Amino acid sequence: MANERQTIIHSSLGSVFSVFSEEELKKLTKEGKRRIAISGKINSPGIIEVPKGATLAEIITMAGGLLNDSGFKAAQLGMPFGGFITEDNLDQELDFKLFDKNTSQTIIILSDEDCIIQYAKFYIDYLLGKMQDGSLDNYLVAKKEIIRMWKLLDRISKGRANMRDIFFLRRLASTVKEKVNQKHNIMEEIIDKFYDEIKEHIEGHRCYTFQCNHLIKLSITKKCIGCGACKRVCPVDCIEGERKSRHYIDYTRCTHCGQCVAACPVNAITTGNNTFRFLRDLATPNKLVITQMAPAVRVAIGEAFGLEPGTNVENKISSALRQIGVDYVFDTTWAADLTIMEEAAELQERIEKYYSGDKSVRLPILTSCCPAWVKFIEQNYADMLDVPSSAKSPMQMFATVAKDIWAKEKGLERDQVTLVSIMPCIAKKYEASRAEFSRDLNYDVDYVITTSELMTLFKDSNIDLSQIEDSPIDSVLGDYTGGGIIFGRTGGVIEAATRTLYENMTGKKLEKVEFESLRGWDGLRVAEVKVNDLTLRIGIAYGLREAGKLLDKIRNKEEFFHAIEIMACPYGCVGGGGQPKAKKRLETLQQRAEGLNSIDRSLDLRVSKDNPKVRAIYDNHLDHPLSHKAHELLHTEYFVKVKRGKDENTDASKEE
Repeated sequence: MANERQTIIHSSLGSVFSVFSEEELKKLTKEGKRRIAISGKINSPGIIEVPKGATLAEIITMAGGLLNDSGFKAAQLGMPFGGFITEDNLDQELDFKLFDKNTSQTIIILSDEDCIIQYAKFYIDYLLGKMQDGSLDNYLVAKKEIIRMWKLLDRISKGRANMRDIFFLRRLASTVKEKVNQKHNIMEEIIDKFYDEIKEHIEGHRCYTFQCNHLIKLSITKKCIGCGACKRVCPVDCIEGERKSRHYIDYTRCTHCGQCVAACPVNAITTGNNTFRFLRDLATPNKLVITQMAPAVRVAIGEAFGLEPGTNVENKISSALRQIGVDYVFDTTWAADLTIMEEAAELQERIEKYYSGDKSVRLPILTSCCPAWVKFIEQNYADMLDVPSSAKSPMQMFATVAKDIWAKEKGLERDQVTLVSIMPCIAKKYEASRAEFSRDLNYDVDYVITTSELMTLFKDSNIDLSQIEDSPIDSVLGDYTGGGIIFGRTGGVIEAATRTLYENMTGKKLEKVEFESLRGWDGLRVAEVKVNDLTLRIGIAYGLREAGKLLDKIRNKEEFFHAIEIMACPYGCVGGGGQPKAKKRLETLQQRAEGLNSIDRSLDLRVSKDNPKVRAIYDNHLDHPLSHKAHELLHTEYFVKVKRGKDENTDASKEE
């Protein structure tokens, strides 16, 4: 779907030129011989008139200075590439002869906050896009080598490279330079000027800018004031530090739940921010960008725009995403219904086998949608890894359906689709980088943007969700039921599963779909639900401290349950570490949860099994729940996380 995008897409993390603005930029910069278009890590991007004799340092000052007063890294002149200006040349007069006569006079400013690997990938993506639309036909003779360079950079960004890859990058760059008859080659100059940074990615598996999401861990930065707020809320006691001194994270215990991020009063904890990468992808020619949005996002983000907690703004989010250039806006909630089809079927199968005397089957079944909870059981309960449902989370189910089914139906390869997940959860960033959720090095979810990060992007783009008109979410992959929407609050996953399980096992339609016994605000709850002659005993917990208590009782055979739902965050996903911070926290979280219940009540279809689009996926592609095809595409496995020595798990921020 075509979208009209802004000339310059700007955020607090930087700015990029939109794909639709190139002719406009050429016209603007050519009208005046000393006009340039400047973007990147500066405060005031745009078109400026450069006085005679002005240096690059002075031009940067004219553009409002560097973002966050960070250090200058480099400046790229023109597109495709007219060379880098580095710090050594900051105080020299800008020579306009450096600009290619066939391009606009553009300067892209890189600061110390820029990852050179991610920038190089963006540059090649942009180059390939322009080759595809016929703007750079002279580069086609080197297309094979350019694609190989991108793949090597991708390996480096994901921690899968070795130093030999630099050798091959250099060789490929030389070939491209010769074939295209270039004066400057970006890859040659990057290797020459930023060799140590590339080496750090490869040998240290570290991106100091926190932009390579596969190399990122939660890190407490130098902004830490030692207040101890993070330490107090950490459910696994993985944060260390004395009062008024900088704190650190022990990665042998961290589950990436993000509650420390939500509690920090000075935003000193970084999880890596993919917003600028998102902007670059939106500005790249011929790149298809799609999003999916979790249930809890829609009832929280509106708070930042003066709306009451719990207000459903899903159609306003849809409008805003299209306005900044997203091609398709989808909803994870549809995939929550798909998840329920698998989890409910798996629960029924386990129950029937258990009571028929099958000793190979264990109860309870544990819902597996929360990645922090999954990491917690992998690290602490290796003997219980056959207990969680093997169904993927809704985010991962949506991603694999989108890339392996929807993309094929659109005539696309999976690597032609950039899938961005908008999530309330910090741990979703970790989940997206798990190797099992990929084919080769193409991950099902390319990266994750949190609710708070999206909120900031909208504000930077002067988008007010309280004023923007509604626009429906794309329904190519289907609408959702009430069972899917309540995934975002405590008790919602197991209630959705129980609705479908009840109808499957009894063969009767539910007269009242709400299971009030499964609801509540206590961190640990036990409920009983009658299904035929069987009384299901169900445990519900949020917060990993409560989860640990529950699992210990099950392990020691002190308690028996048929099913358990565990969510790492308070009140479930509505209290995720990636959600906007709230002053009246508990009251706000309850309002968000009630907002999801209100959406559920408003829908005609409230049981996941009744979703016609979900049934169609089975009819057309997967046969039935728990089929071989469904297992191949929608299920996963879990792995024991061996705790290494503490020195091997040092907080990367200690090295800064």
